[in-house]
Amino acid sequence: MATSPCSILGLMSQSRIQLQIDTSKEVRNRAKAVAYSQGMSLTELVLKALATVGDKELKRLIEKDLQERSGRGRPQQPKSS
Repeated sequence: MATSPCSILGLMSQSRIQLQIDTSKEVRNRAKAVAYSQGMSLTELVLKALATVGDKELKRLIEKDLQERSGRGRPQQPKSS
């Protein structure tokens, strides 16, 4: 059964996913250094760069995502009792 775009968008607001890129270790390390020198995480740097490609909807989604982020570093796993 095919999933409609609307149901996919609904799922995006419910959970976080990872986006991976293939690059050299040198590029990753330099990008991390640039991000940290500007007081942000590598994820924030990449998302902010994506927001500048000229797509209004992508920019809006990224701005919303950055506001909802829990903070720098790896996401915290809920503690089970």
